[in-house]
Amino acid sequence: MEGREGTAEEAESAIAQLVFQMGFLRQYGQTVATYESCSTAAFRHCRTETIRPATIHTQRCAQAFVQQPGKHSIDQLIGMLSECSKYHGQLTKEAAMAQGFDRHLFAMKYLANSEGLVHSLYQDPAYTAINHNILSTSTLISPAVNLGGFAPVVPNGFGVGYGVHDEWIGCNVSSYPERNVHEFLQCVHKSRGHFLCS
Repeated sequence: MEGREGTAEEAESAIAQLVFQMGFLRQYGQTVATYESCSTAAFRHCRTETIRPATIHTQRCAQAFVQQPGKHSIDQLIGMLSECSKYHGQLTKEAAMAQGFDRHLFAMKYLANSEGLVHSLYQDPAYTAINHNILSTSTLISPAVNLGGFAPVVPNGFGVGYGVHDEWIGCNVSSYPERNVHEFLQCVHKSRGHFLCS
């Protein structure tokens, strides 16, 4: 990936995330909460922040390709893809600069728990829902690594490790027995076909 523009990498990552949403939509009829790790290497003692790639933009675009084939013009589809990519890029930049909210909320919860306190926010069903990530993803961007793995974080989830390279994009998917990982991979493969050039 050396020498490639950051925006190209972000666009490819956005397309990969869209393909995962499309695959899940094909298999289960819905898009779902998704986690993607993001390095905060710009900071001393860095760790990661969370990118939440399942947005209204990916939902609209996934539905257009999977559930509404032929309903949208090529220009409309390109516009939706552009919105997905642009918003994913924004979320990625914010997370890389530690402007996400997940680690902040986790730290506040940890500190409150250490004092024996429980804030009502952490008992809210919305907080539980945003932390039940059905798709748990991580990308490995390095010419030294072809592919890696990432485990599911909930029993009904998938773990998706993926790599975006100069000539190919690949993924390694894992799940607990509750999910059919082979069928999910078939749905991802079929969804990926929308973006292949001849």
